[in-house]
Amino acid sequence: MNETYSVVASIGTTVIADVFDALGHTPPILDNRLSTVGKARSFAGPAYTISGEPALYTGGDRAKLAAIDNMPAGVVAVWASGDAEGVCCFGDLLASSMFARGCVGAVVDGGVRDVSYLENLAMPVVSRYRTPAQGIGRWRVTSSQAPVRVRGALTEWLSIEPGDAIVSDSDGVIVIPTSLLDEVASKAAAWAQSDTNARNEILGGLPLLSALAKYGHL
Repeated sequence: MNETYSVVASIGTTVIADVFDALGHTPPILDNRLSTVGKARSFAGPAYTISGEPALYTGGDRAKLAAIDNMPAGVVAVWASGDAEGVCCFGDLLASSMFARGCVGAVVDGGVRDVSYLENLAMPVVSRYRTPAQGIGRWRVTSSQAPVRVRGALTEWLSIEPGDAIVSDSDGVIVIPTSLLDEVASKAAAWAQSDTNARNEILGGLPLLSALAKYGHL
């Protein structure tokens, strides 16, 4: 993880969302129904995008296997399921392959299975739902490393480009477009320090209205 991704991962999604508001942009937060498999762990990295669709077919999903085989180290795998329901995008074996390739986390706008294994895997996984049903014959990958659409929290859909920054923690998942990454990271670092100072003064008894006057936001 390079320094910028380490910074945004340590700062967290709430401050990043506040920075988007301050810049006049709707915070690009993924659907609030996404939840961490197991204990929430913070992670961040460039998006490696994979999209698919519900489909009835026979044979294996070679495009899905190729997308994972081609996954470089240090990325966050973003799976756009095409609003699939009831079936999984991947389970223990494919997650193991992603982890072996150095994937730092997976965000699945769809389903996963083998949850008891994923809970203990060193690679964090965030998903919309869990299911025992395999995707083979029911859902297939249609593209990788191309723009994808996933469900949003403040807008119905969010577009994610390959390489956009994905930040995930216990509060949710947010996207930072590549063009805004440096600006958002810089402003978020300053914002986080301001929040820390305000929190310390409030704990020391500073009235909230006085804190608002001093820091400009609460």
